[in-house]
Amino acid sequence: MHEKREKGAITLEACVSVFMFLILMLLLAGLFKLFIAQNVTAHVLLQTSQSLSLDAYMSEELGTEDIGSVGDFIKKLFVGVSGTDQNFVAYEKCYDEDSGQVHADEIKKRFVGYLTGGDESAADDFLKDMKVADGLSGLDFSQSYVENDTLHLVLEYELEYDANIWEMGNVEVQQTTCSKLWKNLE
Repeated sequence: MHEKREKGAITLEACVSVFMFLILMLLLAGLFKLFIAQNVTAHVLLQTSQSLSLDAYMSEELGTEDIGSVGDFIKKLFVGVSGTDQNFVAYEKCYDEDSGQVHADEIKKRFVGYLTGGDESAADDFLKDMKVADGLSGLDFSQSYVENDTLHLVLEYELEYDANIWEMGNVEVQQTTCSKLWKNLE
């Protein structure tokens, strides 16, 4: 009689242990997904910042005024190499010179360009798969600014837990990157 009770106890312990192990693995997988989402957005934000900082040089030196045959040649060279895809290059500044405020729609367009090649629906789907709350519309670039010829991009968003067992809420994330503007290079 004691043997049957011991076998039942072992089975019950195994069920509890396996259940706890599975919960732990789900939580660990969710943390890895949060980590991957933060790394992807940080990399894309850095690429966006570097790209937008180069646009200041292109708009000052190549885009707005006719600076002669050498400038025209360089502009044609830039267009030949980078193409005219507005997801990766623009010939006007992405910020207001007086206030230092950066145009959030320009940042978002460039961000989507580096994330998915300019496809907004694919970017939205990718961000939702990475558990960014509200996908592309959940990204907020409104705190970005230019100060002392340095472009500061600030990205704020919320990440949802993959397996939110205890209703812990979302993780608020703020990522910042800065790039020196390519201007006044004399």
